[in-house]
Amino acid sequence: MPSSPPNLVARRLLDDLLDGPAPGTVEPVLAWLLEASPLRQGLEIPRTRRLALLDQVLSSHPRQGELSEHLRRAWTHPSAVRLLAETGLPVHVTLVKEAVERVVDRLVPRLEPEDDLYVAVSHLGLKEDDAAWLEGLAPDIVARWSSIVAPTREAFLDAARLVAIRMAATGVAREVLQLTPHRPEASSPFFRLIAVVDALAVAPHSELQWKEWESLRGACAEDLRQAHDLLETRGVSTDLIYRLELIESGLERIDQLLAVAAGGRGGHALTVELVRGSLRQRGVRSLGRTSLKRLARKVVEHTGETGERYLVRDRRDWAAIGVSAGWAGMLTAFTALGKIALGGLPLAPMVLGVSLAIDYSVSFILLQLFHLTLASKQPAMTAAALAAALENKDDLEEQVELVAGVTRSQVIATIGNVLVTLPASLALVAAVWGIAGRPVLMESSALRTVRGLHPFLSLTAPYAALTGVFLWLSSLCAGWAANWSAYRGLPEAVARRPGLRRALGPMRAARLGQFIEHHLSGIVGYVVLGFLLGFSPVAFQFMGLPIEVRHVTLNAATLAIAAGSLYGTPAFHLSDLAWGLGGIVVMGACNFGVSFALALHTAMRARDLGRADRTRLWGAIRRAFRERPSRFLWRPRV
Repeated sequence: MPSSPPNLVARRLLDDLLDGPAPGTVEPVLAWLLEASPLRQGLEIPRTRRLALLDQVLSSHPRQGELSEHLRRAWTHPSAVRLLAETGLPVHVTLVKEAVERVVDRLVPRLEPEDDLYVAVSHLGLKEDDAAWLEGLAPDIVARWSSIVAPTREAFLDAARLVAIRMAATGVAREVLQLTPHRPEASSPFFRLIAVVDALAVAPHSELQWKEWESLRGACAEDLRQAHDLLETRGVSTDLIYRLELIESGLERIDQLLAVAAGGRGGHALTVELVRGSLRQRGVRSLGRTSLKRLARKVVEHTGETGERYLVRDRRDWAAIGVSAGWAGMLTAFTALGKIALGGLPLAPMVLGVSLAIDYSVSFILLQLFHLTLASKQPAMTAAALAAALENKDDLEEQVELVAGVTRSQVIATIGNVLVTLPASLALVAAVWGIAGRPVLMESSALRTVRGLHPFLSLTAPYAALTGVFLWLSSLCAGWAANWSAYRGLPEAVARRPGLRRALGPMRAARLGQFIEHHLSGIVGYVVLGFLLGFSPVAFQFMGLPIEVRHVTLNAATLAIAAGSLYGTPAFHLSDLAWGLGGIVVMGACNFGVSFALALHTAMRARDLGRADRTRLWGAIRRAFRERPSRFLWRPRV
């Protein structure tokens, strides 16, 4: 059955506004208009043509006056204040609560009033194409419809008052006032926000009131700028960043509402912003994107500060990391022996997983306290330092040298770890054999361990890649702990805490604060890594997933213990040992490659570095590697 001509459809919809089943309801008219495409097709835009047709039918309708009045009444409903004040602005002042409510609203329907303009607009399912179409309408079309479907001036003023009340409450919240601790709280410009907006609402054409508003607006903006600067120099709180951005958006909305109420300026721009705001309010991914990105940035900055210590720029750095890695390799031999001893005990899976995690964590914390170097741990740290160099647009040659410093650091750390942990582990096997009169591992277990490290006949490569992910996650946790400590001023707070000063004395309390400043982030990162490496395999097995971890240093020690236990038995074959050593090489490459790639990607995303920066860097690295591979794989010339 052929559809009705568009002009007849428009006529019927307008008639229904007066005498239909639900007179005065404008949703069918809006739905019909939005059915047409907002994109240009040939010489015209279907939606613009339909809007012109609607205008034509309205102008020629015999009851034009009544129809225009119905349309005006629909857009002057009391809910217009809510539409103007809330569309596009978060409802809650905390990021988590706002995110939870948006998720619930998307999954669970909510009973809302049918005549609410805010609800009606949110149910239209507007998209960016709709906002772009509205933004591109000709001025004469905008002027024609603005005289019919615009809220009253009082609605704009009431909306400005409403937003001012909410922004003032957010601006004088304790978390925001603490960003300016040396200033009397009552001198905050947000204390005067409600009064100034009220005065301007009473006299929207008063030049004196506008000057006072502009002065207060500038003072609020300066407060927000100082708050952001302070957060940049210390740690970041996602909720606090979210609140500051909410205040900025609210002040901008007050500006727009007052401007429209004073003289109609900016009404079209405000309408476009409301459409885009309605789109943002339905989204969950966009919520808090900037505040989360700032947190990620601070995390990688703190991670990068640690990573600077792992770069090999000269022969002194090469030797220093080699020595610290050697001592770490010796400690790792005892860690691997402890892991094997725990695995031989009749422990419940939960207890075994926690025990292994504690074994790893204690060992890693000792590495932190004695400034020792664990292979494959530093790439996730140094990637943040590299991203910082890219953001600063440093010389390309300097960036290539930074990458070379990262790879040289990994090479010497791996060499130092492995070359020391292998003989140290063999020495432990000999000591256990001499004391207990038997090897550390039974023949079957030792053989299974050696062959389980084969680079091609086992899942060594994917397991090592997963371990690289764990190394990256632990570095993020370390950076987060450093950010959290800096945000709270934890070292200084501990040093000044009266209870600690009384219990420990001022000097010891100060030293405890320094200890936290130097070691907290590293300890947190290593504890997380210990539980990821020690507890996660047990958790995977509980779920029926035979997933293991493969860390180059830990497994090198395990290989040496297993090979030492097999030595002198018929099951000992040099070929198995050789393939096991090949597996260690694969582990090192996977640990390093995955953790470094993930950390570099995270750091670049946090700093908004694009594809062009990455392409330029990798091209220069490839050229430099072809010219002199030793620059990346061996000690510096000087």
